[in-house]
Amino acid sequence: MKLSEMSNTEEKLSSAKKKSINDSYEELKNCSSDELMNRLAKEIQGQKMNGTFDYEGLKNSIDKIKTYLPKQTYENMLRIIESLR
Repeated sequence: MKLSEMSNTEEKLSSAKKKSINDSYEELKNCSSDELMNRLAKEIQGQKMNGTFDYEGLKNSIDKIKTYLPKQTYENMLRIIESLR
């Protein structure tokens, strides 16, 4: 694979990720916190049943965005994922 082909592939993947993020945002933006927590609990329950729940991966993702979050939000997120462990 040529460098230019790799670049095009990466751009397509990046564009697909952005679309996925935008679609998810549009779907969830008007949900209450209770609705969001219920969706999260269902998703995690399904992942645990399938053996795909990755606590460490989730924690690492939260740590990566820590600098963009208010301290209170970061701490709340850590408490939430700890309770789901």
